[in-house]
Amino acid sequence: MSQKIVIDPVTRVEGHGKVTIHLDDQNKVKDAFFHIVEFRGFERFIQGHPYWEAPVMVQRLCGICPVSHHLAAAKAIDQIVGLDPEDLSLPAQKIRRLLHFGQVFQSHALHFFYLASPDLLFGYDADPLKRNVVGVAMEYPEIAKKGILMRKFGQEIIKMITGKKIHGISASPGGVHKHITPKEIQYFLDGTDIPNINTMIDWSLEILQFIKAYHENNKMFLDSFAAYPSGHLGLVNKKNGFLELYDGFLRATDAEGTITLDDIENETYADYFYESVERWSYLKFPYLK
Repeated sequence: MSQKIVIDPVTRVEGHGKVTIHLDDQNKVKDAFFHIVEFRGFERFIQGHPYWEAPVMVQRLCGICPVSHHLAAAKAIDQIVGLDPEDLSLPAQKIRRLLHFGQVFQSHALHFFYLASPDLLFGYDADPLKRNVVGVAMEYPEIAKKGILMRKFGQEIIKMITGKKIHGISASPGGVHKHITPKEIQYFLDGTDIPNINTMIDWSLEILQFIKAYHENNKMFLDSFAAYPSGHLGLVNKKNGFLELYDGFLRATDAEGTITLDDIENETYADYFYESVERWSYLKFPYLK
């Protein structure tokens, strides 16, 4: 007899989701769906508002990565008023980049320490009552402490630039609202309230070595678990082709890593990609034309 299994909510994800699994008469998976249940619709929400309000409104998409949405809208407005990223003043470019890097740092700290580390430290088959961030804090207090402080460091950078750790205000058409003072910079160097930047670098390198060693020791499992052949899309630096986080060309690869699209300007995105909508999720499904 066929049956349906529903996992709701899915835990340890940045957002809200659920999973529905349909089994056939032999109890084998017939179909599976990952649902994003958070309503979207910001394309409609911002219609009719002054264009300079868009960076403030769209960042409400998320409480973890609002800066990405804030800057994406700001960059779009720059183009509307005839400015390319390199047309902004050098201080404005650097402040925007620092803002985004602060978010990437805190978001990665959240992902690794809060969401992923319970599986890595205890194993995927460990008791769920232990395999969580509270269990990490109890059994690995130093690792948990580093995770909290690393995330705080990134959030303090965001607060310095936008006035708040979440949903602040910084980017405006053609630049930013405020500069950074020497006193604000010193806060991240002296290490009195939070560990300084050099400590953050050392801890980050420690975590990279941990992840590398973990993968080498569990390569067969990690290469097969939840492995799904898929294409990838990302930003690369316009000058050297390296990974880029703020401004660059779009590059797409297939499941084997072969480059299928390269040197694509972001404003031509719709020339190469479609976005479909399915009835069972608020998530959009982009794919190559």
